Amino acid sequence: MRTGKAIVRATVEAKAQFFDVDPMSVVWHGNYPKFLELGRVALLNTIDYGYDAMVASGYSWPIVDMGIKYIQPIRLHQAMEIETALLEWENRLKLAFEIRDKATGKRLTRAYSVQVAVDMASEEMQWETPPILREKLGRWLR
Repeated sequence: MRTGKAIVRATVEAKAQFFDVDPMSVVWHGNYPKFLELGRVALLNTIDYGYDAMVASGYSWPIVDMGIKYIQPIRLHQAMEIETALLEWENRLKLAFEIRDKATGKRLTRAYSVQVAVDMASEEMQWETPPILREKLGRWLR
């Protein structure tokens, strides 16, 4: 994973299910963001800023950019590990993802996403990171 400067990382396991695949038993390309979401949730939970905590803080963090590189197909019932790394946190969140085959460690997918803070009351995008995120990242920023 190209995450040498990662601030914090999290890894979660998943398995491709029947509803993820196309008629050729390969995960349909449009389902990959679901796997990235599993990684994003794991990372946010690691810093104690999961979706409930976001709502309580008054900020939402919509995705404004995402890119996916499909390296090898993910097949029905294939077990995988999704590693997520926080690369940037000031003014935006930039996450990098790597999906690997659980048994072999072979890289299957590489991706990234960018999220920005939005004040839920005013629906205005924030140009600076809200203090709550700095607080949640405190132990990793030392």
